[in-house]
Amino acid sequence: MSAGLLDRPAAAVRVVRRLVAADQTRDVRPPLPSSTSLLLWFVTAISALALWAVAYPVVIGGLQESATQQHLFADLRMQLSQATAPIGPVAYGKPLAVLDSPQAGLRGAVVVEGTGGPDLEKGPGHRRDTVLPGQAGTTVLLGRVLTFGGPFRHLADLRPGDPVKLTTGQGVFTYLVERVRRPGDPLPPPLAAGKGRLVLGTAEGKGWRGGFAPTSVVYVDAALQGVAQSSPGGRPSVVPASETSMGVSTEPLLPLIFWLQGLLVAVVGAVWLRLRWGRRQALVVSIPVVLAVGIGASSTAAQLLPNLL
Repeated sequence: MSAGLLDRPAAAVRVVRRLVAADQTRDVRPPLPSSTSLLLWFVTAISALALWAVAYPVVIGGLQESATQQHLFADLRMQLSQATAPIGPVAYGKPLAVLDSPQAGLRGAVVVEGTGGPDLEKGPGHRRDTVLPGQAGTTVLLGRVLTFGGPFRHLADLRPGDPVKLTTGQGVFTYLVERVRRPGDPLPPPLAAGKGRLVLGTAEGKGWRGGFAPTSVVYVDAALQGVAQSSPGGRPSVVPASETSMGVSTEPLLPLIFWLQGLLVAVVGAVWLRLRWGRRQALVVSIPVVLAVGIGASSTAAQLLPNLL
């Protein structure tokens, strides 16, 4: 800057103000990502979503089922010690028996009331239109084979003569396996008066898809040893289709739509923050929100799976 300009303070001030104004109007936002970078982000997001869709019901669902089983076992053990365990109608999702079958990998599995999708996320479930374990008549227990811990994944390994033990408020009952039954096999004969039968059921598949996409059902029939207990009655005569083998409920569809809308808003918001603030700031703000909404959407979507999967 020349000495003449320095001799004129007012002119110097105006020059400085123009320089400051020009600096303030300069675009300081981070540069926009290239089309290749945006495509990479999109592919990464889709891949992560697909991985999450598998990991949630199998991995996270298994951890969730394990934690739920611990709480249910503590509750039922307290009820058994105080002789307050239910022997009649039981509320949805409440514990009613402890199932042990080492040959099927079942040790201290807590059976809950109900065989709908949400019920079987907690562990093996008792079909509500059948008698409770140990009572005269047929008891049906269903369980998942893959997701949410897959407690019945080794059910088909049972062989005739293997014991299955169930502990309820009426005592400890032992059943001996009679047969493993699949679609098309003969049904067991009618049950004699005063006798008890246990039917365990889960999903099963064949071929290379059998491990992750079972399409049929396998049952295990077992006969009660000793004296059967009486049933107080009060159970329903039928259950909804969603509580039968491989049943699917459509009730979660509407909540899932809202969850997916929220997930879309969260993802769009994350992209907007990426463009406005930069990568690091966008990740810090958006990751907790996207995870929270994603877990809610995944939990709801899992309820649309067949109940034995």
